[in-house]
Amino acid sequence: MWGRVVEIMTGVWLAGSPFIFGVQSDATLLWADLGLAFLIWTLSGLSYWHPTRHAHLLILVVSVGMIVWGRFYVTPPPPAHENHITVGLFLLMIALIPNEASQPPRVWREEKSK
Repeated sequence: MWGRVVEIMTGVWLAGSPFIFGVQSDATLLWADLGLAFLIWTLSGLSYWHPTRHAHLLILVVSVGMIVWGRFYVTPPPPAHENHITVGLFLLMIALIPNEASQPPRVWREEKSK
């Protein structure tokens, strides 16, 4: 589940980034970043619950949206939008990591329990 922890930490970065880049006066950018961060936290957190264990895969859609928005909203993209592109690319990589990536293969675990 370390991939989900990294997603949650990335959401924390995204929530704080308007203040780091000094764009907190732009209400659209501020609320968009806070909303995206909350969505990332929610999807990562839902992945801990077994019935919704694949919810983190929806972060792929969110990250593609962040990349497209960051690239094409303003040309050339300012640093705040470059941050969206970078965070989106990073989340594309992390969201593909399975929940049980740090555990041994299921077959090995089943043999050990016999």
